[in-house]
Amino acid sequence: MVILVYDSSGKAADSLTGMLKAGYGEDNVHYFTDRAKLMRYADRHIFHVVFLCLSAQAEEELDDAGKLCLIIPGVNLIIISEDERYMSRALKLHASGYICLPLTEEAVDSELQNLLYPVYDDLPLLRLERRNGITVYIDEKPVSFAYKKTGELLALLFDMEGGMLSNEVMIDRLWEESKDIDKSRSYLQNVRSDLIHTLSTWGLKGAVKHKRGRMWLDMSRFRGVYS
Repeated sequence: MVILVYDSSGKAADSLTGMLKAGYGEDNVHYFTDRAKLMRYADRHIFHVVFLCLSAQAEEELDDAGKLCLIIPGVNLIIISEDERYMSRALKLHASGYICLPLTEEAVDSELQNLLYPVYDDLPLLRLERRNGITVYIDEKPVSFAYKKTGELLALLFDMEGGMLSNEVMIDRLWEESKDIDKSRSYLQNVRSDLIHTLSTWGLKGAVKHKRGRMWLDMSRFRGVYS
């Protein structure tokens, strides 16, 4: 489990990071006091938990927290504050936890033992890269599909974060230029079969679900990230 700690004041360096490194290893805990460095690191690495220590610039820091949650959907955000005044913002961000000072080892352990989004370190990593089209990687190895539209379909489903898409919506987004609905439905069946077969051969059998004209991803089968 990779943990990020952001504290612009620098006060958490000894207490919080010391607790975390003792329990999760020095290599798995990354401490930042500079916002730009935090966002640069987050944009290039996988992480599972973010401890956000609020300061006088709390509103800006919470905005940054929202950006981190967009980089990796399902990241566990744990907010540390002097009081409960930012609790409503934390709820809107779907934060995993909220700790009021003074910081204690018991409070930190409790939050890490009850994460909102479970961390599965041994699950395959599914990464989508959006540069000149969709490129898909599983455990950092490039994946090839039989059809170009298969990667685009995976990206649509990925954006839904486990939510369902109807056949009509998928056809409309994948074949905007097509007026032949019957032919588009046939194409969708081929693309869906390609997606299911290819992901299965890469160890992600059951990751794609479909029923009654709808399709979705079982996000518990893999760790997903955009880059």
